[in-house]
Amino acid sequence: MSNAVSLPPPAPISAKSHRILLSIIAVALTLVAIFNLADHYTLLKLDESIDQGLIAFASVRSIHAIISVLQGTEINVPVVTLSVGEILSPATEILQSTSSVLTTALASLGLQRILLDVFTNKIVNITIALSAISYLVTLWVVPMARFTKYTQPTFFILCFTRFLLVGTLLLNSMADTLFLNEQTEQITQQTDFIATDLHQFNQDLMNGTTADADEQTQDDSFMSSVKHTWHNVTNGFSDTKQDLQHKFDELKIKTESLVVNLLKLIAMFVLKTILIPIGFLLLLKNLYWGLIRRISVV
Repeated sequence: MSNAVSLPPPAPISAKSHRILLSIIAVALTLVAIFNLADHYTLLKLDESIDQGLIAFASVRSIHAIISVLQGTEINVPVVTLSVGEILSPATEILQSTSSVLTTALASLGLQRILLDVFTNKIVNITIALSAISYLVTLWVVPMARFTKYTQPTFFILCFTRFLLVGTLLLNSMADTLFLNEQTEQITQQTDFIATDLHQFNQDLMNGTTADADEQTQDDSFMSSVKHTWHNVTNGFSDTKQDLQHKFDELKIKTESLVVNLLKLIAMFVLKTILIPIGFLLLLKNLYWGLIRRISVV
């Protein structure tokens, strides 16, 4: 025979305690909505994300402009022809994809900014306050209790609409600050450095071409041309070829680094502006309705 003592089931919450709990929740949600307790911080972080996206987009466009100039450049050395466009072709394809992704990310951030302004508007807050008053009246005034089945879902649906986007963007900004923001800034800075190096490479090519043209213009006689050619063949050809090969090797390394940075930039902004917000949106939706069901059943 078992000696285990069976424990009595927990006592259910009384109707009055249930009403008190619902009243506290209704008042708390209304105060948070009216005083915009989380809205200002969320708006600030969203504006920072937009600024970060604009900086990244400007950096990508500047690189695209430099590469467009370099793509048609060919350097002819005796026996050797070096094409800059062939080296930069992988970066050109990634740049187009990056521009498209950043445009979509900025559009997503702009839409979030507009929706945040709409859902945090004073009219929405006043509507929630009036709905809360109606809900509390039907909750505590016995003759009005039959209307609770209308005022309760109305109030909680309004709160759901009001706080879902704010909560999603707030969680997204926290994740961005903790995990993604610093990495995104580092990648953007590295991309800017590569853009500076590409610009310098373009300037070196232009200066070299101009110097050669000036030298040919100043020394145009037959004997001088023969001397110049002989000097290039005997002394200058090897140095020129090695120097150009060294510069093109550096250009290949910069191009590979640029491609890697652009791919990381695409991944970061897809996470920040699309995947993570959608994940938090679904999570909050399920948590909110699960909580409402538990409160309604109690």
